[in-house]
Amino acid sequence: MTALLVFQLRRLTRSWQYLVFTVLLPALFTIFFTKIFGGQAASGAEYQDYARDYMVSMMCYGGLGAALGATIRLSFDRASGWLRQLRVLPVPGRTVVAVDVLVGMLLVLPSLVVVALVGRFVNDVQLGIGTWLTLLGALWLGSGAFVALGLLLGLALEEKAAGAAIGALSVVLAGLGGLWIPVWLFPDGLATVARATPSYWLGELGRGVVGDGGTLLPALVLAGFAAVFALAAVAVGARRPLHAVAG
Repeated sequence: MTALLVFQLRRLTRSWQYLVFTVLLPALFTIFFTKIFGGQAASGAEYQDYARDYMVSMMCYGGLGAALGATIRLSFDRASGWLRQLRVLPVPGRTVVAVDVLVGMLLVLPSLVVVALVGRFVNDVQLGIGTWLTLLGALWLGSGAFVALGLLLGLALEEKAAGAAIGALSVVLAGLGGLWIPVWLFPDGLATVARATPSYWLGELGRGVVGDGGTLLPALVLAGFAAVFALAAVAVGARRPLHAVAG
């Protein structure tokens, strides 16, 4: 299992798409949004609010993108015959899935850490060391819901559909979840839709850590999403073996 985990990590971290879309782009967005909106702040305290909120939002955006991208790749591995090749090795199907889950969780960390560093040293976000660590830990665990969603889609979709889903779903979840524009600016109907997305609750979890909001409800909602996605992935996987090339 360890050898397969190391191989998968090396394979994905060499991808320029991973580095650009889940690490570099969220970091650049953090600077952009903070300078645009934070530049209108009337006081230092107001600037800190902008800087913290957009940093948290972009940590969530990068984290969900990394989680989805890592686990949706199951569909690519099936189409390429890689999963079929693994059948000749003493590697059970459950080990393949477990490795992909671990890879998804590990690949979330670079985006979270890089955006946090940009927030602290470029945008001057001021938080205590305990709050920084809690924020990173909470968003890392909360991203597990998107690892489970990516696993479900990777098992359910064909290669071409999965390729389109990676980018489109990240954009939709970020937009509807209020990671680019605050939900309080949405019309009432769209705000209701936003609160039905896991990305909204991941953002709420992060903002609860750095602000005055609570973290228990967002954590419970994300755990519920993760459980639903994981159970659906198990059901899909039971009907469609990992090694199946089509169907």
